[in-house]
Amino acid sequence: MQLGPGFWATFYYYFTGMTLVVAVLASQVLGLSLTQPLPYRYGITLGLVAGLVGAYFNRSVTFSLEFKNKKALTKTLNKTLSDMGFEPKSEIDDFVVYQRPDLRNIFSGKVFVQMDNGIATIMSRASIIRRLRQKIEP
Repeated sequence: MQLGPGFWATFYYYFTGMTLVVAVLASQVLGLSLTQPLPYRYGITLGLVAGLVGAYFNRSVTFSLEFKNKKALTKTLNKTLSDMGFEPKSEIDDFVVYQRPDLRNIFSGKVFVQMDNGIATIMSRASIIRRLRQKIEP
């Protein structure tokens, strides 16, 4: 199950945004028209870099974790996520939604946790999941 944009959607978002911004800026700085190919070459080059970096860190990732004691895992998750600045805010369907307070939430996104039948499913941005896995898994 995928919640949020995967690699290609995230890549496309960063690639198109950066390509357009760099092409316009390059045309202004170099004094070129947008009908010439040079601003787009710079834009596409930097767009590819931004797309790859953005997709690597900000795509949505899901990982599952088996547990025997739901209460112990909930306590561990709450402590670990709290140390990372996240706190439980709401519930959507079977998911507990963790997020950072105030403006920090805009740039970090949310963490979705579902516990069912001995398996915890955790979904968030790739960079957050990487840090969370390092702290939770032995």
